[in-house]
Order: sequence, then C-alpha cells, then structure tokens
Amino acid sequence: MTAVLAATTSTASIRARVNAAPAAARVVLAAGRPRLNALRATEAVRISATAAEAETTSAPAAEEDGVREFFDTQMVDEAGMLAASTFPIPPADLIAKCKLILAKNNGGEDPSLLASDFKFVAPVVGPLEKERFLAAFQSFKIDEGFPDAKFNYYHFRVDPFEPSRVWYDARFVGTNTGPLIGGTLPATNKKVESPPQSCSMRFNERGECTQLTVGYVMDKQLGNTGGLGGVYGILYAIGYGLPFPEAQPWQKSVQYDLFQRFSGATQELQKFVKGLTGGN
Repeated sequence: MTAVLAATTSTASIRARVNAAPAAARVVLAAGRPRLNALRATEAVRISATAAEAETTSAPAAEEDGVREFFDTQMVDEAGMLAASTFPIPPADLIAKCKLILAKNNGGEDPSLLASDFKFVAPVVGPLEKERFLAAFQSFKIDEGFPDAKFNYYHFRVDPFEPSRVWYDARFVGTNTGPLIGGTLPATNKKVESPPQSCSMRFNERGECTQLTVGYVMDKQLGNTGGLGGVYGILYAIGYGLPFPEAQPWQKSVQYDLFQRFSGATQELQKFVKGLTGGN
C-alpha cells in the first residue's frame, strides 16, 4: 500500500512538472517579447532609412538636375582658368602681396610696393596717380581720428578672368575719438559702421601694385554711412558730410522720378486696354 501511494505521488509530481514546463516557457517568452519587438522595430527603421537613402542617391530630384545643368553651363571653372593662366605669380603669392600692401598702410609706409604707373580709383575719386594718392591718403590720418579702427578685411581671392588681380572685401568700423585732417575736424565720438565694400589690387609681373580700387558698396542698406563707401561714407557717418551730391546719400533725380511715373502709368494703361479687349 505504501508503495502504491509513493508511486501515485511520484506520478502526480512528474505530471505537475511536465505541465509547469510550458507555463514557465510562456512566462520567459512573454518577458522577452518587448525586447524582441524593440529589436524588430529598430531593424525596420534601419532598413527603411537605408532604402530611403538608396532612393535619394539613385534617383535625384528633377530640381537638382536642373540646378546642376544650369551651373554646368553658367558657372566658370575657376581652378581650371587659374591653372591655365600665364601670369607668373601664383594666386597664393599674389594674395600675400596684397595683404602686405594693406599692412603697410596701402603702400604709404613703403611706396616701393606701388608701381611707378600706379593709380587709385574709387567710385567718385580718381584715377589718382601715385604721388597724389600718397599725399591725399597720408593727410587723412584715419588712425588718429579712429584709434580703435578696424577695417575687417576678408574674402581674398584672385580673379580667374584677370589672374593679375586680387579682390577682397572690407567692413570698416571705428569710433571718432580723435581729430581728423590735422585737427581741422574735431572728434565727434560717433561710431562708424560701414557697409560691405568691394576692393581690389592689380599687379604687374614684378609684383608691384598698379591699381587700387576701394569703396564700392555692395549693399547700401547696411551700416550708417548713408550708403556711401570710402572716406565720404566715414565723414557722413560722423556728421562731416561734404557739401556736394557725390558725398551725400543717393537721392532720386527729377528725371528718374518722372521716368518711373511714366513707366508706371504706361503699365496701368496697358492693363486697362487689355481689360477692354478681353486680354487680346
């Protein structure tokens, strides 16, 4: 009898363990399912991103094709043009010469950097030959009138169409805390913020500067010089604008005003006539 009970108990225990095994497996699977789902989601995102990247790479937008085609025909090959240049001074060396002249106060501290046939050309002033330029430039003494002057030169590059020419930009800022022109103009303590201006230097094959251009404003809406560049803009900003139109902010002429009015009236008349004829 005892043996029968023991056997029965053993059989029941075995059955309980057998039944418990699937349940335990289900618990383990249930616990691991969130991680499995997360891995599947991550892989799906990776596959989706890879497919999108492949689609973008293999099938560029029509707009990109249009842009590429436009610039293939309308943009110059700067590197190729400069490489084909016969000018003996490499672009990097030419830019270095330009910077040296700027460091020497536009050649004022070392006139030998300027060629004998040098000329200065600004939007209004010039052309000035070498001696006249040096005399006029040195008399202004901008460092005395603006001890904190900063010319903010940037974007130096050699012109691929003129390999002997260096272009660069400038945005002068400074505070007028000292007198100008030998004390003729007392300090105003006004700050000058010039608009961006395009400048350039041309060189001969000996590395001498043959032409300096400055003061060509790139955006007259910026700064406080009334849209003027160079010295005229600086003087205007500190209240010493010179008494002639070229040294004052641009104003529309009577002729241009009449032209604009006439053009506007003509366009309105054309619209009116088209309206009467049904657009024909």
